[in-house]
Amino acid sequence: MTAAVLFSRRQHPDYVPGDAVRAPRELMSGPGRSWDAEPRWRWVEIRIGGKWRPGQVERWRLHQGSTAWVALVRWGPETLSWGWYLYSADTVRQAPRPADMSGAATR
Repeated sequence: MTAAVLFSRRQHPDYVPGDAVRAPRELMSGPGRSWDAEPRWRWVEIRIGGKWRPGQVERWRLHQGSTAWVALVRWGPETLSWGWYLYSADTVRQAPRPADMSGAATR
């Protein structure tokens, strides 16, 4: 019944074992580097809610002193379909560019 009320819905699908892991706060704050994703890494598939979903990496982050890469991924048209996730080849993988893309490179 409350699912019909916009603000009562969960922001992200429920975690299923094997899904991409949200980045811990300690990797998101403090010193480190952050940069825009290169075009070859822009298109990905991310495992969210037990399903592979097409997505886009917008930014990367590497916390100073850490070897854990963190990616800002958007996977759907909804405003809340995004998040910072730990990079793992098992849960975030490169995907071919969508067929409707023109030959122009994206950011």
